[in-house]
Amino acid sequence: MIGLDVGSTAAKMVWIENGDIKFRITSTHKWKELVEGIDGDNIVSTGYFRNSVPHRASLTELTAAIYGVRHYFPNAEVIVDIGGQDTKVIDVRNNNFLINDKCSAGTGAFLEFVANYFRIELHELGTMHAKADRIPDINNTCGVFALSEMISQLVGGYTKEEVIAGMHYAFARKISYMIPEARSIVLIGGTVKNEGLVAALRDVLKKEVLIPDEPQIINALGALKYFS
Repeated sequence: MIGLDVGSTAAKMVWIENGDIKFRITSTHKWKELVEGIDGDNIVSTGYFRNSVPHRASLTELTAAIYGVRHYFPNAEVIVDIGGQDTKVIDVRNNNFLINDKCSAGTGAFLEFVANYFRIELHELGTMHAKADRIPDINNTCGVFALSEMISQLVGGYTKEEVIAGMHYAFARKISYMIPEARSIVLIGGTVKNEGLVAALRDVLKKEVLIPDEPQIINALGALKYFS
């Protein structure tokens, strides 16, 4: 059996081989490459396009996240799944959840917007954040308003590294408003690979923040665990 998470921007496949978790990741529109030669009866799917792929069973990203996170952190209280097009906050203690999907604010798409503005690769944002000496106060994380603030801060003398750090903090504050009081918070999703964003979230939340070794595959793992 394999777990297949076909999200808004990336497709992730997970299987277990000799007790070890194996995985492959590609862009969403290439998901067929992941399952080439695999019978649909051996696939458990989740993600935005879970019902568009051949599968034996499917489940929501919320359920998949819980099962995947429990593999690493059995006592997790709150899960924050930061995806490309939305962010989901799951309170495992009472099965409550919030989804931010009204605009790009607080999603991976926003950080991609920032990276595109500075003409750098998305993975470079974390490195740039680490070079910042000051953190400008940025309030907006939505489209044209964020662009206006970035330009204003650059004109005001802040470096691009500092503006990127400021954007990470604005992002972190946006997400923090969704997170309930908890002792431990687990971050998952490809966006969590951004060390600058994680540093900002830890600073804003002032809580224990846990991250699995490979945060992008957790929902695919959860789909597999749910069925096994």
